[in-house]
Amino acid sequence: MPIIAVSMLGASAFDVGVINALGLSAFLVLGVPIGVWVDRMRKRRIMIAADLCRAAVIASLPAVYLFGALTIWHLFLAVAVISVADVFFTTAHSTFLPLIVRRNDLSEANARLQSAQTAVTVATPALSGALLRIAAAPLALFTASVSYTLSAVLIGRIKHVEFVPPTEGRPAPIIAAKEGISFTVRHPILRPLFLSGMIINTAAMFGNAASAVYALTVLGISPGVYAAVGAVSALGGLSGSVVAVPILRRFGIGRTKIVTSLAALPVISLLPLAGVLPYPPVIWVGVSGFGWASLIVMTSIAGSGITPRVTPARMLGSVTASSRLFVLGIMPVASLIGGAIAAWAGVVPVLWAWAAIAAVSALPIIFSPIRRWKNFPEELDVNMPD
Repeated sequence: MPIIAVSMLGASAFDVGVINALGLSAFLVLGVPIGVWVDRMRKRRIMIAADLCRAAVIASLPAVYLFGALTIWHLFLAVAVISVADVFFTTAHSTFLPLIVRRNDLSEANARLQSAQTAVTVATPALSGALLRIAAAPLALFTASVSYTLSAVLIGRIKHVEFVPPTEGRPAPIIAAKEGISFTVRHPILRPLFLSGMIINTAAMFGNAASAVYALTVLGISPGVYAAVGAVSALGGLSGSVVAVPILRRFGIGRTKIVTSLAALPVISLLPLAGVLPYPPVIWVGVSGFGWASLIVMTSIAGSGITPRVTPARMLGSVTASSRLFVLGIMPVASLIGGAIAAWAGVVPVLWAWAAIAAVSALPIIFSPIRRWKNFPEELDVNMPD
C-alpha cells in the first residue's frame, strides 16, 4: 500500500502515516465490540466472510487503476475496510483454534502456525520484488486478492461442527464489552500477560523508530544490504517458532517467558555496540535482529495457550479483543514517543531504551503466579475437560 501511495499517487510522508494508522485503527476503535459480536456468531463463517471482503477490497485497487481512477482516498478507504476485516478474522481465528485443537496442544499448534506465517514473511519480499519488476504496483495486488480467496476456500474445508451458545440470557453487547475489559484487567493471570505484551510492544516501537536510521546513517549500511538483514531477522522468527515447543517442554512456561524477556537486553545491545565491536557492523545488526525476532516469537508462543483456558468460552472473543486493545493500543503512542526522543537525543539512546524496556517486560511475569509454572495448572482451566 505505501509503495502504491508514494510511487503512483505522489503521497507525502503524512499520507503514508495515515495509511499506517488506518491499518491499526479498527483494532483500537472496534476491537472490543467486534469481540463481543464474534462470541455470538459462528467463527468459521466470520473468517470466510472476512477473507472474501479483503479479497474484494484488494481487487478493487488494480481494477480502478486500469481505468485510471485510482486515488489516495480510495487507498485510505481500502486500508480502513481491510483493518475492520482483519479484526474480525484475527478475533474469530483466536477463538476458533481452541475449538479444534486440544487445549494441551495449543502451544504446539500456535508454534506451527507461527512457523508457517514466518516462512511466508521470509518469502513474500522476494515474490513482491519480482512482481513489481514486471507489473505496476496496483496490478501486483491481484496476488493478495487471490491469497485471501484461497484462504476462504481452505477454511471452508475444515470439518468441524461448531456449536454457538444461545443468545437468550446473554447481557447486552455494551455490558458484555465492559465485562470483557473488566475480566481482562482484574484477572491475576491475564493482567500480567497483557502488561508484559504492552511493554514488549513499547520496546518494539522504540526499535522501529531508531533502528533503520541508525543502520543506514550512523553505521553506513546500504539500503540493499539492510533489506537483506531484514530477511535474516525474519529467519530468526522462524527459528524461534521451531525451537519454542522443545524449550517450553524443557524449561516450562514461566521460566521461558522470563528468560526470553531478559535475554532481549544483551541481544538488542549488540545494535548500539555494533560500531565498536570487532567485525563489520552489519554482522552484529543481523545477529541482533535474528535474536530479537526469535525471542519475540518464543515468548509469544509460551503464553499462547493460556487465555483460552482461563477465560469462559462464552466471552473468549471479548476478552481476546480487550487484551489486544491494551497490547496494540500502546503501539502508536510508543512510536511517537520513540520518534520524539530520537529527534531530541539521537537514535543511540533510543536503542538503549529499546533494550532496557524489552527486559522490563519480564517483571509482570516475575510478580505473577505464572513464574512458577512448568505446565499450565489444570485446576485453572475454567472450561470443560477434553
